[in-house]
Amino acid sequence: MRPHRLDSPWQSWMVATALVLGGLGCFAGGVAWVSRSLFQDMEQELRRNDVHRLALHTAEASPLATERLGTPLTSSFLTLRAHGATTDEGRVDFDLTVQGPLGRGVLETQVAYTKGLWTLRRLVLRPEGGDSVELPAGGSTHALPAD
Repeated sequence: MRPHRLDSPWQSWMVATALVLGGLGCFAGGVAWVSRSLFQDMEQELRRNDVHRLALHTAEASPLATERLGTPLTSSFLTLRAHGATTDEGRVDFDLTVQGPLGRGVLETQVAYTKGLWTLRRLVLRPEGGDSVELPAGGSTHALPAD
């Protein structure tokens, strides 16, 4: 009968390390999925309430934006940067990718939500190949009732 060979300590450490890293990977994936779900819900709410159109129309009304990008402006992507909104009030920061006849850029947008009203607080245009410019912000849109 052949003697049974014992596993080396390195093999035991490698198995333990693989199990720990696999567990951490699963945990991180779950956290990322939950975070993305929360952000996706907020993005859908902004689009449902036409908050992105408020930012787009405000930029179109600004001579600073139209001289850099032209008019009409169209938007393609809305990327949520941060939000601290509840059902009653809060603040949401998002980027809106825009394009006009003269160029493309990103609108960095900050809106506030209070008592059923979305209000544009800050609007910064970052045109491709140009300096950022702060646009006059203002205006609001009523929030639609929750589904």
